[in-house]
Amino acid sequence: MSLPITHNDYATTALKAPSPRQVLRIALNLKFLIDKVIPIAYDINLVTCPHSRILNSKVIRLAREACGGNQNDKQSTKKYQSVLVFALLKVSSWYNAMSGKELHNADLYLLRSIAAQHLSKIIIEFEEGVDLQYLLLQMLLRRYSINENDEDSEPLSVLELATDMHATIVIGASGFQRCISWLWRGWIIQSPQEPTTFVLDDTVSSLSVGAHFCPDRIKTPKYQNILQTMFSILFLLLYTLVVNDKDSARVEPFNSTEAIFYCFTLGNILDEAVKIYYVGTAYISFWNVFNDALYAIIGVSFVLRVISLGLVSTKYSAEYWDMISYRILSCAAPFAWSRLLLYLESVQFVGLMLVVLKFMMTESLVFFVMLFLIMIGFLQGFVGLDASDGSNEITGPILKNLMLTVLGSGGFDTFKSFAPPYAAILWYCYCFIVTVILLNILIALYSNAYQKVVDNALDEYMALMCEKTLRFIRAPDEKVFVPPLNIIELVVKPLEYVLSKSQFDSFTHFLMCALYSPILVIVAVNEVRTAKRIQYNRMLNLPDDANESDEAWNLTDGFVDNDSSLFFDDDNGGIHETRARNNKSLKIQLKAEQADPHFTVSKDWHKKVKDSVQPVQEGFQTGVGWELFALYNEAELRYRKSERKVEELTGAVNELVNTVKELNLRKS
Repeated sequence: MSLPITHNDYATTALKAPSPRQVLRIALNLKFLIDKVIPIAYDINLVTCPHSRILNSKVIRLAREACGGNQNDKQSTKKYQSVLVFALLKVSSWYNAMSGKELHNADLYLLRSIAAQHLSKIIIEFEEGVDLQYLLLQMLLRRYSINENDEDSEPLSVLELATDMHATIVIGASGFQRCISWLWRGWIIQSPQEPTTFVLDDTVSSLSVGAHFCPDRIKTPKYQNILQTMFSILFLLLYTLVVNDKDSARVEPFNSTEAIFYCFTLGNILDEAVKIYYVGTAYISFWNVFNDALYAIIGVSFVLRVISLGLVSTKYSAEYWDMISYRILSCAAPFAWSRLLLYLESVQFVGLMLVVLKFMMTESLVFFVMLFLIMIGFLQGFVGLDASDGSNEITGPILKNLMLTVLGSGGFDTFKSFAPPYAAILWYCYCFIVTVILLNILIALYSNAYQKVVDNALDEYMALMCEKTLRFIRAPDEKVFVPPLNIIELVVKPLEYVLSKSQFDSFTHFLMCALYSPILVIVAVNEVRTAKRIQYNRMLNLPDDANESDEAWNLTDGFVDNDSSLFFDDDNGGIHETRARNNKSLKIQLKAEQADPHFTVSKDWHKKVKDSVQPVQEGFQTGVGWELFALYNEAELRYRKSERKVEELTGAVNELVNTVKELNLRKS
């Protein structure tokens, strides 16, 4: 059963954010608490298990009290507790830094770091069942700053901080993933007044197609990803046409296909530059470097292509530069095709393989550093042997042979008659170090990277999707022009200084409607269908994401999607059909159960099950699990009461409607 979302009377920005110095004090209090709770290095399972007696209910309560505030004023406590998860993550980062500095206590500090993250996960999952809106908008998405070494840090949200830290424990929390899901769908969006903050989108429950046919919906990461995938396929098609269209030895001017292809590349380069400018180094990752390498190769090819047109005078012929340009562009083919995988990473299998590949490439840096140093050392020895007779004759073949040895194709023929026996000794030592030691180290590193990802596969995949979602929303952009459409944005940008703000906004709105109109039609129809289910959930006081699937063990969940009208002329059709289906299903089930009078279990059976105490529950009584179990039961009880009240109110309204209809009939 899903817990209902709590709609409080405070707005998203009603709670003033604690100052950086206040956040620092909260973090110091939490560090003091964790230091006392974990004075020595325990077994990690004693800290992270669900029924942990170390991170028990008392510790949870002390962690909340560490935030301060007026305990008699709910607004005051919520103001300071909103920064609780952020402060815990900061404390976790402190412990990680200390583990690298004080190696003799590294295990203890790493355990405390994990404990801080696990405490964050417990608090997130608790708040999810108590106040979902407060969790999403205040605790996870609001940006906070902390004062460290008398300097205020850049404001970061918990989502951004956890992603930058690769805190998979926190990222794996259900409330955290729920927040990512709502961001991915566009249910939580950037505030129109302040792009650096987030609010619940009011249009998600609207049944008006016009409300959803809006270019602002392109800010949704899900739709941006679809558009980028489409443009990437088109980019690959253009690349194929440009590379394979060279059928003449003559230098020809740019054709339309080539011009569009380079415009696509320019749009992607501008998009990368803007995001790095706003986000900073946190945006740079392995796959960004991969993309940038592709754009760099295409950029070099473009410059040489321009030179071949005679715009710059050189000593080489135009045909030479044209040939080099196309050859360099051809070398970008592996990058261009592999780039498609980046847009398929939302598929779990592909995503995990990309994570494995990233880890392998990162781990292999150690190997290449060692290989480079050893290769330079042996190369200097061989060059010295070559120069010992006063002339350098075979330095080039030596270097080539050293490189081929790494790939398993080196040979001794180069050194047969070269400075015996010194060259032979150096050569065999080099072969032994590279082929026996270094290559086996590389295999071990790859195996370790693969095992590390596989052992933590689900958390790594969730971290990947978190990073992918933040990639779309982390750089604030009021008007989203998906590359290469940002070239059009760059062209019309000067109009902002000519037109008034309202005129320019209207112009860009109509321009975006025209550009995105095909996909906006699909978006509007799809979101209107979703809006009917959201309204049904809100009528039952359920979260917006409830009833998305029809589970076999719940006879009253799911939602009947009314396909009778594309634009849903009957606004309540799906709701009525869902109620009718549920009632019919319950009646059929009840009739089948009553077919045999001896089939039904005794009335006190359910009570016996509820009153039974399992051994694991006895362990929970001194751990945080028992507190969460009790709070869940309490929340479920409140939900049942509210559901009965809603049904009573619905019945009263129906009776009132029927009475009014009867009175109208009598008057007529």
